[in-house]
Amino acid sequence: MPDVSDPLLETPPPATNVLQSWQQALQLVRDQSVSMRLARVNVQRAEAQVKSALAPALPQLLGTAGVTKYLIKGEVQTANGPATIPDPSTYWNAQLALTVPIFRPFAWSNYGSAKDAVDASKLSAKETERQVVAGFASVIVTVVTAERLAEVSRTSLRAALSTLDLTKRRAALGASNTLDVLRLEGEASLARAQVVTATEALMRAREALGTALGSSESWGVMPDIRLDSLVADAQKICRPEQDIASRTDVRAANATLGVNERRLKAIDYSYLPTLDGVSALGVQDPNYALNNRHVNWTIGALLTWNIYDGGLRGGQRLSAAAEVEGAKAGLAETRRSASLELTQALRNVHVAEADYAVSAKTREINAETVRLTKISFLNGSGTSFDLVLTERQLRVSDADLAVSEFAVLQAKIAALLALSTCNLP
Repeated sequence: MPDVSDPLLETPPPATNVLQSWQQALQLVRDQSVSMRLARVNVQRAEAQVKSALAPALPQLLGTAGVTKYLIKGEVQTANGPATIPDPSTYWNAQLALTVPIFRPFAWSNYGSAKDAVDASKLSAKETERQVVAGFASVIVTVVTAERLAEVSRTSLRAALSTLDLTKRRAALGASNTLDVLRLEGEASLARAQVVTATEALMRAREALGTALGSSESWGVMPDIRLDSLVADAQKICRPEQDIASRTDVRAANATLGVNERRLKAIDYSYLPTLDGVSALGVQDPNYALNNRHVNWTIGALLTWNIYDGGLRGGQRLSAAAEVEGAKAGLAETRRSASLELTQALRNVHVAEADYAVSAKTREINAETVRLTKISFLNGSGTSFDLVLTERQLRVSDADLAVSEFAVLQAKIAALLALSTCNLP
């Protein structure tokens, strides 16, 4: 076949950045992924709330100091004559007040809920890691698939242009007619359109990879990167679990249910009275002190019982009970979704492998058909319609084979990650 040239046969421009290895990708995802950063922020927020929840259950020490001056004074008669009161008109005091909670069940229940919330947020972060790894692996495969489809489309265009050039030469010699040339020109136009579409899909795939890496620029993949090692690399950072109940999203939903149930108990505990030990150590003006000394130290106990609060706790309890029911429904839905995802992921592996086998056989048949059709066309026994039809079928089968080849790898990774717990390095 004659050699041809066309601007669309040029290789697309390289990506702004190139991914060198799977390990580099994991490091970039951990450092720059928005989802991962938000997951870590949620864990930090939950840990901060633990300290806030513990505060009401711990002793409180309060220091105060003040100076008071009476601006309006009175007079009294004394043995020495009239005198102003109070005298002196200015007094001062300073005090340290210590409160030690003795019985505050709702405070300790809130503290337990906050710690459970930390566990739930950590499980949610692990689920985010699993989803990020799965999504990122899928994007890498998509980029490589797009690279392959773009290459296949350019190869198909080259073949179409070569056939068109040969047909034009045959027409100049009278061995072909104008209809043959028009048919092949239409086929070349269709091949050009496929190149444009495949190139745009490649650009979008590179941009999607950049987005997954937390970058606004496009990212490509090194040509020599081994996609077959993705499964082995994924197994290194993702540990397979035994059943659906061990999957991170199911565990996170179960932990969320536990947090809501404990919060409901905390509201019930708020109906009980609280008991605190109190002590105050003060320094004051002895003229106004009950013991006529600078220092005063008291100790006691304080029982507090909020008997009626206008219905506030009742409303809070109804809201908490609704949250518990919502968490139960969410847990059930998460389990169903996880089970369905696992079933479909395992089935997709068999479907992808079967589809690849069919695509490989179809491509083999179409390639042989094109070869024989070209021989017949060159010998004058075939028609341009047969040549156009068989080459179109070959282009379709080439694209299908490229897609199905990478679909097998994608399905295997998805099946592995459908029941795994991932730990990014």
